[in-house]
Amino acid sequence: MNKKIKNIFKLKEYMATIVVSLFIVIVMGFCVELELMFRCEESVNLNELNIENLSKFVTIEELEKQFQTTPDDYALNIKLAKIYDSLGETQKAHEYYKNALEVSKRSSYAIYSYAMFCAKNGLYATAASLVEELDGNSKRINEYKAQIYEEIAEIFDKKGDYSAAIKSYQIVYKYANSLSNGKYLKTIKDKYSKEYIKLADYNIEHNEIKEAISNLENSLRLKKTAIAEYKLGLIYQDSDPVKAEKHINNALHLNPYLINPYIYNSILTKLIDEHRIIGDETRQNHYSSRLGRFKKQISEIYLFKNDVIINNSALLTKKSIFGKIKHVLYFELQNNTKEDLKNLF
Repeated sequence: MNKKIKNIFKLKEYMATIVVSLFIVIVMGFCVELELMFRCEESVNLNELNIENLSKFVTIEELEKQFQTTPDDYALNIKLAKIYDSLGETQKAHEYYKNALEVSKRSSYAIYSYAMFCAKNGLYATAASLVEELDGNSKRINEYKAQIYEEIAEIFDKKGDYSAAIKSYQIVYKYANSLSNGKYLKTIKDKYSKEYIKLADYNIEHNEIKEAISNLENSLRLKKTAIAEYKLGLIYQDSDPVKAEKHINNALHLNPYLINPYIYNSILTKLIDEHRIIGDETRQNHYSSRLGRFKKQISEIYLFKNDVIINNSALLTKKSIFGKIKHVLYFELQNNTKEDLKNLF
């Protein structure tokens, strides 16, 4: 009987060993599969661009074959032109665009496509003359004109020719305004407004202060922004503190974090002292009230030294089952303000 019990225990141990071994094999297999999967994914990611380029060449080959049978298909000419342009073969793209113009008898879409290509490649005079060929006042024609001049404006912007970009955006804005597309008009106004700010920065750098003021005011006519208001305030801070305070106060309402508190504090203090000397109690109280509100606002929105302290920081190193090492920084924050910690960041 004892021998029988011993055999049963041995059988159980044998079965347990088999189960554990199988489990280890399955886990090892799963780990190997995961490792292979990550390696494959990495390989695919590395080759994505090559696959994309390959697909373009396959498309070109197919389209070129089609072109041999239907060379008068202007849409096909434009497709080939766009692909060659994307691959940097501008001369071939140029030929297909010109061919598209010819076989389409200068259709609106062919003119638009070629004009966009010319604008992108710095052929501004050609692009502008092509725009003149777009007859009519339909929504589609106005969209074409707006997009061509927008492309020209963006190229000028990249080159740092902000005056030329502004002239182009003037035309874009005119056409965008006729499209009844609020979202597009808002985008153009935003770009147009920023271009004036860039030109104002250029003016300030070259000590052309009157021109800078004019450009910042033009920017604000298009869109009220904290940056344009603040730059005007900084220009006026020595020559006209009343105007400086007005513009910085406007900027403060739009974006309080943009304001240098020491500059605004000094302007308000100067105005308070000036009106105290001349005996204008009303204006003195007005600026004193603003200074009080500003100090309160600063105390609420800015963090100061020792408001938040980092405690118990530690850099921990973690190693994954695949041997990859990751560093994680852990720390505790001590909040010495009355504000909820979540609202401070």
